[in-house]
Amino acid sequence: MKVSDIIMEAFTAPYAVDWEHDIRSHDALVTLPDGTNLTIMFTLDDSRTDTWDVEFHRGDSQDITGQGDAYRIFATVLDAMQQFIDTRKPNALQFSATKTTDSGEENLSRSKLYTRLVDRYARKWGYNVDTMSEWGEKIFYKLKRMS
Repeated sequence: MKVSDIIMEAFTAPYAVDWEHDIRSHDALVTLPDGTNLTIMFTLDDSRTDTWDVEFHRGDSQDITGQGDAYRIFATVLDAMQQFIDTRKPNALQFSATKTTDSGEENLSRSKLYTRLVDRYARKWGYNVDTMSEWGEKIFYKLKRMS
């Protein structure tokens, strides 16, 4: 089996999530095989425009943890986003990626990955990239539902 086949298999094999929600938030929760928790949070940012913030944490960190399993983690995040879109049908989703690490080293791999994922999935999900901007150490993404 080629490395690219292994990566694609892992990327298309998300972990199952359990959902908790209320009016302003929806959380997808996973206990990973190593015992750490993955939390994918959808929080209502603006009820007038039905815009939701999306972020995820492994343990208590949004940083690259180096604990492995990155492809399945991202597959799980993408799957949770798809489930949220299918059930909630939000008008807009927004999220960000940090361009540098805490030590000041460039972390462009994460922002480049987010940009590639946005390019690949936004239209598939029925969204246009409304905004992709940089401010300080972050790149911000906003996806808006196609009319």
